[in-house]
Amino acid sequence: MKKESKFIVIWRTYLDRSFNILIPAAAILGAFVVSGAIILAWDANPLAAYLAMFSGAFGSPNAIATTLERMTPLILTGLAVAYGYRGGFFNIGAEGQLYMGAIAAVWVAIMFPGWPTLLLVTACTLASGLMGMLWILLPAYLKARRGINEVLTTLLMNYIALQYFEWIIRVDHVREGAVDLEGNPIQFSWINWLGLKDATQPHPKSPFLVDASFMPSLKSVLELDFIENLFGSAAWYQNLIHIPSIGRMTLAPVLAILAAGFMFFLMFKTVTGYRSRAVGVNPEAAKFIGIHVPRTLFVTALTSGVLAGLAGGLEVLGTQHRVIPGFLVNAGFDGIPVALIGQLHPFGAVLSAIFFGALRAGSNKMQVVTSVPVAVVYIIQALAIMFAIAGTTIDIQSILKKRRLAKGSQEKKEPVARGEGAPYAG
Repeated sequence: MKKESKFIVIWRTYLDRSFNILIPAAAILGAFVVSGAIILAWDANPLAAYLAMFSGAFGSPNAIATTLERMTPLILTGLAVAYGYRGGFFNIGAEGQLYMGAIAAVWVAIMFPGWPTLLLVTACTLASGLMGMLWILLPAYLKARRGINEVLTTLLMNYIALQYFEWIIRVDHVREGAVDLEGNPIQFSWINWLGLKDATQPHPKSPFLVDASFMPSLKSVLELDFIENLFGSAAWYQNLIHIPSIGRMTLAPVLAILAAGFMFFLMFKTVTGYRSRAVGVNPEAAKFIGIHVPRTLFVTALTSGVLAGLAGGLEVLGTQHRVIPGFLVNAGFDGIPVALIGQLHPFGAVLSAIFFGALRAGSNKMQVVTSVPVAVVYIIQALAIMFAIAGTTIDIQSILKKRRLAKGSQEKKEPVARGEGAPYAG
């Protein structure tokens, strides 16, 4: 039997471990190739369009800030879907949980505007995660205890959340001294304490949150005394803090990436994550080895809801600082393709969210420079999702393994056929 070289063994091991990355990468590449044909049909240059898109996403500090803003909620909703799916709970309700998380963050911010920054930001963030968890509580119970399909229940909860949001954004929040358009004092009732609408505005939108509720910017962090004492004299530090876009970049993307790191540790390095993944693979086998399946499903669902709720809270605190009707449309549903393209892995979800965020951040510049419509971005997204799903249906690793085994078996038979391995007859 011919001995394989060390290089071939290392290369094969690398390929075996890289399929989870190669499949989404190939899907994205295929999406750009097919979309390039569509751009050619539009009588435009695909390379010029993609360069303009890349420039609009990463070509300047301001473009990078926009990409970070777009990707932050997608990371968290992608994590919510990925962790839930891995644990046997397919959370379709991230959209509703996101909106409820945003409602909670805004309500806390306008109810307690006098709190100090650290306390108010922490309270708003925790409130958004808690509200996301509460909103998935009923589907989690129905799935864990009654066996009712979570896809249906979480989807229906989306509609309730969106309709509740549309109502609450039209209920005036209590504001002392507020008057209507005719100058008459507004009479408030107990229901107004739940409302989010700015009582002084005719259109449905919440008041701007106080500055104390804003997620700290990277510039404010870099200007902390101990950091300034360490690097204040360095030229790169002075150049960095004087970039205007640094003031736009907040800690929200950092928290989202830290959440991905935490979810990786939870999923693959803890007993809780092992139990969740075991239930997701085979509930009956998990029950046989002693895992409490209903409790594990329940905890998995609640964790997924917390992540989706945080997506809404961080969007409000870090970027928009208020809510209006349709303030973040489909970000919850977009978590599904983010998770799928990311191969249901926390770090894959981060890379997938960067891809989605870059597409959206660079689409406007692509349209301005090359006249290619923004709709091409959604074609690229759809093709990438389709190719990624198609790639997961082809078990390339098993095919290659079978070929290696067949090849090894054939090589063992050849010496015997030539008489090299025949026993000595004497």
